[in-house]
Amino acid sequence: DGDWFWWGNTHCTAAEFKTLWQFTVSFLKDTLKVRNFIYAFSPDCRFTSEAEFLERYPGDAWVDMIGMDNYHDFGRDGRYDLPAAVAKLRILGDYARRSGKLVAFTETGLEGIPEKAWWTETLLTTIRKAGIPLAYVLVWRNDSRSKTHYYAPYPGHGSVPDFLQFYENPFTIFEKDLPRMYANPADIKKE
Repeated sequence: DGDWFWWGNTHCTAAEFKTLWQFTVSFLKDTLKVRNFIYAFSPDCRFTSEAEFLERYPGDAWVDMIGMDNYHDFGRDGRYDLPAAVAKLRILGDYARRSGKLVAFTETGLEGIPEKAWWTETLLTTIRKAGIPLAYVLVWRNDSRSKTHYYAPYPGHGSVPDFLQFYENPFTIFEKDLPRMYANPADIKKE
């Protein structure tokens, strides 16, 4: 729903967006027979109620996962509103529980990560306080062409020690913690 997208609030109505979403999902599933996509509805964090979150929602039959993009409450422009972030995550969790959907924190981060303890004191604290089962949390990309546009720490960055605490925290799960779900079952039996 971001204004910067051609499908955003300023470029199409909620009804037009829903029609576009449903057409796209139908075309991919029914015409192209795509069976390996997870369809995630993930608006920006501008909502404060479930009704606002669902304003452009195309319907449960068209969505597998719900989420949100939220940079605003996590330090963008030096502003933090972690209670609002917790409330928004809980809105997602409540709806996901009732509708049987997966829920994820589909996009977040703090550009340049100027706060050395951002990982544990901001991100981890917020997702723990929300108390909802998240399928994943994703921070935005690192742009190798820019000295300031990065969202994950690199070797030598000031937030690395805190990121390592975040990584080692029993609450977080990273790829190394997952079972071998892509292995050939025949190979697993041989081990």
